[in-house]
Amino acid sequence: MAQQVRVPAEEWGAYDWSGRAIKRHRMEVRSAFGFRESTQEDQVQLAQWLAAELCPVELNRERLAEAVVARCRKDRLEPPAPAKVTRLVASAVNTFEEGFCATTVERLPAASRSRLDDLVADDDGGEGTVGGGRTFFTELKADPARWAWTVS
Repeated sequence: MAQQVRVPAEEWGAYDWSGRAIKRHRMEVRSAFGFRESTQEDQVQLAQWLAAELCPVELNRERLAEAVVARCRKDRLEPPAPAKVTRLVASAVNTFEEGFCATTVERLPAASRSRLDDLVADDDGGEGTVGGGRTFFTELKADPARWAWTVS
């Protein structure tokens, strides 16, 4: 890295990465290349874009994060810190999944929704279930690893 910016390696290692100088240098670099700092509003728009455009077709969160960085470069924005990108992607995926589920449930007939609600309802102590036992879904929630072999 020191060779790329043409400074001795010792100076590179001694650089203060958390002081005022780096803030000024980052501002100068952004200005030189025509970038700007991303704002909270930019991040909200990125999350909305991800939820609407990419989440329906891409499941891999790493690729979604890469798409955020690429979009920032295209829009001449300094990308958020990696931890913020991870949170932004998680937020977008959550928004997409909630919307997808809501849309799917709205399309189901009322009878189907009612039967699904009954299927996932908590047990009432065994009363009302066939044979007086717990429902399959309740058992699945209690110990999902036990049932993993049935999915394969």
